[in-house]
Amino acid sequence: MKKIVIRIILVILIILNCATIFKFSSEVADDSNKTSGRFVNMLADIIPGIKEKDEVEKEYIKGEILTPIVRKTAHFSIYASMGILTICFALTYKGTYYQRSLCSLLYCICYSISDEIHQYFVPGRSMEFRDVCIDTLGALTGILVIYIIYRIYKKVKQKNKEEKHITKDTKILFISSTGGHFSELMQLKPIMEKCTYHIVTEKTKQNINLKDKYGKNLDFLIYETKKKPLKYIFVLLANSFISLFVYLKFRPQVVITTGTHTAGPMCCIARILGSKVIYIETYANRTSKTSAGKLLYYVANDFIVQWEEMKKLYPKAKYFGGIY
Repeated sequence: MKKIVIRIILVILIILNCATIFKFSSEVADDSNKTSGRFVNMLADIIPGIKEKDEVEKEYIKGEILTPIVRKTAHFSIYASMGILTICFALTYKGTYYQRSLCSLLYCICYSISDEIHQYFVPGRSMEFRDVCIDTLGALTGILVIYIIYRIYKKVKQKNKEEKHITKDTKILFISSTGGHFSELMQLKPIMEKCTYHIVTEKTKQNINLKDKYGKNLDFLIYETKKKPLKYIFVLLANSFISLFVYLKFRPQVVITTGTHTAGPMCCIARILGSKVIYIETYANRTSKTSAGKLLYYVANDFIVQWEEMKKLYPKAKYFGGIY
C-alpha cells in the first residue's frame, strides 16, 4: 500500500512536470520572449557591472548572453527534475539500477523529442537538436544525483544491518588487561561463539596456557604496571605497535574491551581506521572513573557501565546491568 501511494504521488508530479513543459512550449515566440525576458531583467539588475553599462551594451548583454543562458538553464533544470521524478518512480519496481535508469532516461529523451516537435508547430518557435541534447544532459544529471543518494542509502542500510545482526562473518576483536578485566571479558563468550573472534590480552605466567586453548585466535601484549613509570612508557609504545599489527592482521568490524590502559591504543587505532569501539567499564568501579574510562569515554562509539550510579559520571553511557 505504501509503495502504491508513493507511485501515485510520483505519477502526479511527473504529469505536472510534463504539463509545465507543454505550457511553456505552447507559448508563441513573443509570449515566450516575455517570460524569459522577466528573468533576464532580474539577472541584469543583480549581476554587478551590468547596470553601469550604456543601453546599447546592456541590451546586447541581455539579448546575446543572458537570454540564451536563461533559456538553456530552464531546459536543463526542468528535465533534471523530470529525471529525478522518473528514476524515483522506476525505483519502486524491481530490476537493476542500470535497467531502471535506462528506462527513466529513455522516457525523458522521448518526451524531449516530442516537445521539440510540438514547438515546430507553434508560431515563431523552432525545433532544435541542441535543446534535446541539453534536456538529455539535465535528465541524466537528475538520475545521477538520485543514484548517488541511493548508493549512500544502501550502504548506510547495510551497515546498520551488519551492526544489528552478529553472524559468523562478523569479525570482533576482544581485548583487555589480564586479571579481573580479562575475567569480565570472558563473560562475553556467548558472543564469541556467534562470530569470528580474536582475543588480545597481556602475557603473564598465569595465563600463558591460553595460547594452547585459543591458538591463532589469541595474541599477547607486553605486561607492565604503572608502578614503574619509565619502563611503562616504553612498554605502552611497544604495545601500540603490536596493537596496530594485530588490528591490520585481523581487520575487525568491532572492538570490544573491558579495559583498562592496555586496550587504549587498540581502541584509538580501531576508531581511526573505521571500526566500531565498545567499551565496558569495569564491574569493580561503582562510584569512581577508571583512568582508561576517562579517556575512552570520548573514543568509544558505545560506552557501557555496569552500575546505574555510573551514569552520573558518564552521562552518555548505556546501562544494561552487570556483566556477571
